[in-house]
Amino acid sequence: MYDPQLLVAQADKKATPLTGFSRFFATDSNYRYEEAADLYIQAANLYRLQKQGIMAGRTFEKASSCQFQADSNDEAANTLIEAFKSYRKDSPSDSARVLNQAITIFIQKGQFRRAANFKMDLASIYETDLSDTKIFDAIKAYQEAGDWYSNDQAEALSNKAYIKAADLNAVMENYLEAASLYESVAKKSLNNNLSKWSLKDYFFKAVLCYMASNDIVATEKALNAFANWDSNFQTTREFQLLNDIIISIKENDQQLFTDKLYEYDQFSKLDKWKTSIFLKIKTLISEADDDIL
Repeated sequence: MYDPQLLVAQADKKATPLTGFSRFFATDSNYRYEEAADLYIQAANLYRLQKQGIMAGRTFEKASSCQFQADSNDEAANTLIEAFKSYRKDSPSDSARVLNQAITIFIQKGQFRRAANFKMDLASIYETDLSDTKIFDAIKAYQEAGDWYSNDQAEALSNKAYIKAADLNAVMENYLEAASLYESVAKKSLNNNLSKWSLKDYFFKAVLCYMASNDIVATEKALNAFANWDSNFQTTREFQLLNDIIISIKENDQQLFTDKLYEYDQFSKLDKWKTSIFLKIKTLISEADDDIL
């Protein structure tokens, strides 16, 4: 097996611009860059086999730079994707950086579906690995992916991306932005046989976000609108729970809130997202009760 460092040294020599008298006897510069890129890629794959992800990523980046120099932008973008995969485990920030570069090229080429697929990967990195500093970038990335899927007529994938953005908005207490996204996806799903089964969840989350924003008027307005959009929603446990919680909010009754939520949880276990938002709503009821006292 070749030593990747030897291949990199050969590639570096190929990639170094010729100067002086030697330029007149040199082969086409594009060809030299292509040769260098091939050598870098061979070296990067050897680093991969040795489980040296960061070295592989750096070497793939060198290859992509040569491909750009040779005006092979499509190949450069594909090589950046290999760099993204190599960095993914050991250096999420580098992984996100090179992935962003590749996505830019895909968009320039009009490859919206491919760009959207990788934008979802980018959003996931921001959300799971870089959440301390990049959570709002994750929200933006999910929304952009949703837009690009929509441009490519992939509505199911678009909805999935928008819902991810909505969920994160709610986690960050951007409740009105989240509610708007849930509502938008629900509206698009009304006449879609494949996605209409998710309407109940979209309605439920949207109304909860209006509640958490401490706007009871908007909450009731949304609940009534959703009941008109889909009459089946009125027969669900979620609809009944939302009505009960509205009463508990109006009456500042924490016990009613707790009792009704407990009853619901016996049939439909609350996930982490719903638990968090219900705790927020309970806090608002408590604050209202304190104001009265």
